[in-house]
Amino acid sequence: MSVAAVESRAGAAPWRVLGAALLLASLAFGGMFWREIVGAWRVWVASPTYNHCFLVLPIALYLIWDRRATLNVAPRADFRVLLVLPLLSLAWLAASVLGVLELQQLVFVTIIQATLLAVLGWPLYKRLLGPLLYLYLLVPSGEVLVPTLQDCTARFAVWLLQLFHVPVFSDGIMISIPEGDFIIAEACAGLRFLIASIAFGAFFALLVYRSWWKRAAFMAASLVIPIFANGLRAFGIIYLAHLTDNVTAVEADHIIYGWGFFTLILFVLIVVGMRFADRRPPVARAGASPGAFAVRAPLIAVAAAVGLSAIGPAYLTLLDNAQPVDLSRAAPPPVLAPWTMRADDKDTWQPVIVTPDRAFRDGFEAAGHDIERYVALYAAHGRHNTLVRSENRIADEDVWARSTLSSTRVDLAGRPVTLSVAEIHNGANARLVWYFYVVDGTITASPAEAKLIQARAIVAGRDSVSAFVAIATPLDGNAAAARQVLTSFLDAMGSLPAYLDRVRAESRNAAAHS
Repeated sequence: MSVAAVESRAGAAPWRVLGAALLLASLAFGGMFWREIVGAWRVWVASPTYNHCFLVLPIALYLIWDRRATLNVAPRADFRVLLVLPLLSLAWLAASVLGVLELQQLVFVTIIQATLLAVLGWPLYKRLLGPLLYLYLLVPSGEVLVPTLQDCTARFAVWLLQLFHVPVFSDGIMISIPEGDFIIAEACAGLRFLIASIAFGAFFALLVYRSWWKRAAFMAASLVIPIFANGLRAFGIIYLAHLTDNVTAVEADHIIYGWGFFTLILFVLIVVGMRFADRRPPVARAGASPGAFAVRAPLIAVAAAVGLSAIGPAYLTLLDNAQPVDLSRAAPPPVLAPWTMRADDKDTWQPVIVTPDRAFRDGFEAAGHDIERYVALYAAHGRHNTLVRSENRIADEDVWARSTLSSTRVDLAGRPVTLSVAEIHNGANARLVWYFYVVDGTITASPAEAKLIQARAIVAGRDSVSAFVAIATPLDGNAAAARQVLTSFLDAMGSLPAYLDRVRAESRNAAAHS
């Protein structure tokens, strides 16, 4: 065997050891954060919007391979970066307690990025920056943009219709022309094409361009053009229906028209982008190979990164295994005179609430006024908390239609609080509904605030008994009178935070004596 071959093998050995260590670290991270991985996989499979995520990892690996000529720097572990990992782990803990899977996944990918930066060091990580940042596209995110995209698409389409002198009336995402009505549905908001365009734009920019300003410009085009293109697509479909006077045929084929139009837009982006391509291949700087290096420091950095990242998952495991408060024998909040409970309550109104630990539904009357009450109790610990869920509804939407949604300010137990207000209708029946959350001694109408307060109590290790409360009374066309009835009933319920404190104390005492 030649001397060159021996030196080549000696130089490759540390890389193999480091590669094996990173592979083991990946398995450890997979074990700690398996919920985030499985959650992303399920979205990739179930949603056509995120089917492209299956290509993200192969594309990132290809981009790394494409840069192999520039990887002429040996790893230099930077232990300072490890100081960020406990903070990221705690951020993941907070996201997990809040139950925001998308945020958990983003923090998880950031933990991976910080680990690679700590192990490889900035000189080598910098050469892989584009492909590594591309891994953020593994996170199926963007659904929160759908309402905004719907609104932008509708406004742009209406503006173009007016520009072409088409009689048009719009009410939010509903657009009416003399030939018929159109709705900018969620599937037509353009999110699918926007995300696919961003993923393709990042790949194209990293593959074709070498300068960061060109990459940024192409990425900006990949972000902005699809939004305007979707508005133009919606206008084109509506305008075609106007010209042909055949709304049914246009609606039947609008998906085909849309994707054909988007394909054309993508083709134009590629053609224009190639005109500014940097055709020179990446070249290595001084030194064709990084050669051998001392592997001890990177191995220590790998082990430390795994250990520091485990702080959040380890603490959350303790919180998950904590004994929750038993609410099976909890009594409903008492109501003082003159309100009395009705013996027979057959009212059809009831909120649709996800898996409370205990729920009460009852009706009351006083001086000819009726009140319907719903109280859901939750004994939260660790990840087991469902106080705030997107599936929750103030009424069964198959039975009741909600007409308005607002808020009101009232005095409750001597303290001003804000409550959510909804008007619901079922034929001739109308109800005024007030609803709110009671969490860790605080009454709030904001789901986000309720979730944050509950998360704070859970992370602090306190027994957390929280409640969702809704009360309703017939509206009968007199909102002021209905408001007075609801205010009177809330006063008769007394202090709800004190009630939850009693429930927690009684449940703990019962558990201690059982």
